[in-house]
Amino acid sequence: MKILLYEPDDRAGETICHALHREGYDVNWIRDFLNAKSKILDERFDASLIEIDDCERQGLQLIESWVRHDPKLLCVAIYRDQDAEAGFHARRLGSQEIYEIEYGSLHELDKMLKRYKVLARRPQKYRHKSEEHNKAVRNLTILINHNKPVLITGESGSGKSFIAEHIHCNKTDRDYGFEEVSCADLDVEHGMELLLGVARGFRKSITNQRKGILAKANERGLLFLRDLAMLPANLMDVLADVLEKGEFRSVGSDVNIEFTAQFIASCNDISDINPERFNRRLYDILIHNVVRIPPLRDCPADIVPNARQIVEDYCILKGIENIPVIDSGAILKITSHNWPGNYRELKNCIENAVSCCTDGQIKAEDLNIPPQANTENIPTDRRGKLIFYLTKYNGKKVDVMQALGITAPTLDKWLKDESIDYKLFKKKKERNSKRNKQ
Repeated sequence: MKILLYEPDDRAGETICHALHREGYDVNWIRDFLNAKSKILDERFDASLIEIDDCERQGLQLIESWVRHDPKLLCVAIYRDQDAEAGFHARRLGSQEIYEIEYGSLHELDKMLKRYKVLARRPQKYRHKSEEHNKAVRNLTILINHNKPVLITGESGSGKSFIAEHIHCNKTDRDYGFEEVSCADLDVEHGMELLLGVARGFRKSITNQRKGILAKANERGLLFLRDLAMLPANLMDVLADVLEKGEFRSVGSDVNIEFTAQFIASCNDISDINPERFNRRLYDILIHNVVRIPPLRDCPADIVPNARQIVEDYCILKGIENIPVIDSGAILKITSHNWPGNYRELKNCIENAVSCCTDGQIKAEDLNIPPQANTENIPTDRRGKLIFYLTKYNGKKVDVMQALGITAPTLDKWLKDESIDYKLFKKKKERNSKRNKQ
């Protein structure tokens, strides 16, 4: 991995360069601004580390040149002084990561580079076709573009974190970084300090200014709080103040800091934040900006496209060159399953199938999905009925129409609405004989 390092300071540059060389990176360390700018245009690099401390903002100019040259490549803004404004400007220009030289470990920087070595080539979002899911994404995008705090609801595994993380790919006005925090992690003795940060000298053990989650979110541009109902009661009131006033103070400090990040929170169901046991002010701020993510069973058109996307992502992550295809038997099996665990269950199932498959094909037997019980308990929903009778009559539309008491046009419309291919339910011999005749 070839890296451009712009760092005018000899001591900091030598430390970073030596550490990255030791990890096997090809580092081109440049101290001069004009030389670095010409290198960006003339040479091919996989990533850049650009210092943004200088008063003349030359580092920010280099980030702008880098992003304009190739916005898909990783750009890490590095700094020594705790200048949140410079970090925010770097984010707005297109820098994907912020690295603080004084307090960040070089191991952390190495992990950052390795992660982007894989993620830089990964598709940015799943392929959703269902109107329900696309409507949720549109509503979330509109609220974010109007600087509104948003509450995402949805069943466990429905993809709340994923959508929050990748909302910048769904036609928002700006690109956002991402700071994700579980509210359960803030239910600790010094949770207030974790959220707001703490001033140097507030306690004897605090020898340096410590940034909190809100300050880090300012640099990254987007704060996502998971499981909002688990946020401690004392922090709910603080968070309501921050969202109302748009500013906060570190613990032990009298300096107000503007909160500039976008805010998204999540919970499984809107009933989780019942105002009788939830902070009323925070409830009133969020209750009119709720976006519901539908479960996978309500988005049947998304099952197969998402499964194929998961196959591609997993192969890229594991370095598998020959990407397997999902055969018709496997498609039938995944479209017939109810997916109570939603996208998380689908992802684990498909990734396991990729590991188990042979001959470049994912077959039905590669999918660890329990078979449906062979009973005459007919489902009550339309999709369930279609799958039940198509399975029972081996895809024969005439028999299915008679069983459901509907006409051929109605059956065709139902199949289209539910994204079901009746041909997949025909017996294998029957399908092969029709192909031979053709």
